[in-house]
Amino acid sequence: MTGCRKSPSRPALNGGPDASARAALAAKGITYGINYIGETFTNSGGAKDGSIYQGRLEVFVDADLEKLAGLKGLTFHANGYQIHGKGLSDNLGGPLMAISSIEAEASTRLFELWLEQKFGERVSVRAGQLAVDSEFFTTETGGAFINSTFGWAGIWAADVPQGGNAYPLATPGARVQVDLTDALTFRAAIYNGSPANPNCEDPQACNDHGTDFRTQDDPFLVQEIEYKYNQAAKGGAKDGGYKGYKDFAPAPSGITSLPGTIKFGSWQHTQEFEAVNGSGKLFDANYGFYGSIDQQIYALPDDPTKGVNVFARLAGAPTDRNAVDFYFDGGVVFSGFIPSRPDDSFGAGFAYASISDDAIKADSTLNYESMAEIFYKAQIVPGLTIQPDLQYMWNVGGVETGGEDAIYGGVRISVAY
Repeated sequence: MTGCRKSPSRPALNGGPDASARAALAAKGITYGINYIGETFTNSGGAKDGSIYQGRLEVFVDADLEKLAGLKGLTFHANGYQIHGKGLSDNLGGPLMAISSIEAEASTRLFELWLEQKFGERVSVRAGQLAVDSEFFTTETGGAFINSTFGWAGIWAADVPQGGNAYPLATPGARVQVDLTDALTFRAAIYNGSPANPNCEDPQACNDHGTDFRTQDDPFLVQEIEYKYNQAAKGGAKDGGYKGYKDFAPAPSGITSLPGTIKFGSWQHTQEFEAVNGSGKLFDANYGFYGSIDQQIYALPDDPTKGVNVFARLAGAPTDRNAVDFYFDGGVVFSGFIPSRPDDSFGAGFAYASISDDAIKADSTLNYESMAEIFYKAQIVPGLTIQPDLQYMWNVGGVETGGEDAIYGGVRISVAY
C-alpha cells in the first residue's frame, strides 16, 4: 500500500484551447484537472536487479453546489486514476515503505467521491468515499518526496488491515472538522475498516475499480488536532498577492516565529487482531498514536514563501498485535535558492520502521527497515516538473538476518493540466 498525494497545487498547463471554457465553468462553480505522473526506476540489491516504468493519469472534478444549484455551503469532489506499468517493490522483495507514492496495481479506478457541507465558517462535514491520507497524518513538506512512506506512513501500511483506506483504495466514511480558532482545528473520521473483502489477500485485485463501496466491516476511526502558527496571510482573489506574515497564532515557546504546523492524533480499529508472536491470542481492537511538525526555518528575504522547510513525524502502536510498533520520518527541503531557477527545489529525507518485539519473537530474522532519499525537482514550465531521485534502503522488508540492502534511482515527470 502506497501513500497518497493531493492534486498538485502548482500552476497548471491551462493556457490551451479550452482556457476560456474552463474559465466559464469555473465562474459557474465547476473546476477540473488532469494530472499525469510518469517515472522510471532502477534498483541494485533486494530480490533482483531490474528497471521499471510506471505511470498514473488522474482526472478530478470539484463543484461548488452553492453556485450551481443554490445549495449553500455544499461542495462535491470526485477523482479517479488510470494506473499502468509496474512498481519496483517486487524487485526489492516487498519493502514496508514502497518506493513510489504512485505505485499500485495496474487498473482504472475511482478513488475519492464525496460531498462536503459547511455550517457557518468553522464546521464542515464530509461524507462519501474517502481516503484517510488525504487529510490525516500529513505534512506539506513531506509531500515533496517520492517514497510512499512520506505520505502514507509505513507503520499504518503495515498495521492497519489491508494497508488501510489510502491510495489507491478509499472506503465509505464520514469526517467532521471544527475550526476551534483561526489556528486550532479538530477533525475526526470514521471509515469502513476494510477496502475490500477482509478475506481477500490482495485488496487491490478484489476491489479492482474502487467501486465496492463496502459498509459492513468493522470501522476504522481517526482523530487529529492541528495547530497552525505564524501563518502567512495571502491576498484575496482580486489581487492574489502575498501579504506577509500574520501572527494570528503565536509559535509555541522555543519555536521560531516562522510559520509551522503541529499535529497530534490517534486511531482505533475495532476488528479482532491476532497476536504477532504466534501464540494465537486475539485482541478485541487495535490502536495507535502519532504526532508531526512541519516548520519553515528560513525564509528568503525577497520571497518569504520559499526558503528552508523541515518536517518530522513519530508514530507508535502496541507491540503485541502489530508488526511495526515504532515509526519515525523527517526531512528538509530547500526552495528558491538558485536565482536563475527560483521555482526549483531539492531535499533529503529519512524514515525508520521498527519491527515489534513480539513479531521478532515469532521470526528472529526481523529487526527494522529504514530508508533515505534525496531529490532535485526542476520546474521546466509552470505545471511541468522533472524530479531525479535517489533512495537507499536498509534491511528490505525488515529482514536483518539474511536480508539485503538496496539502492535505487530514477526520474519522475509530472504534468498538471
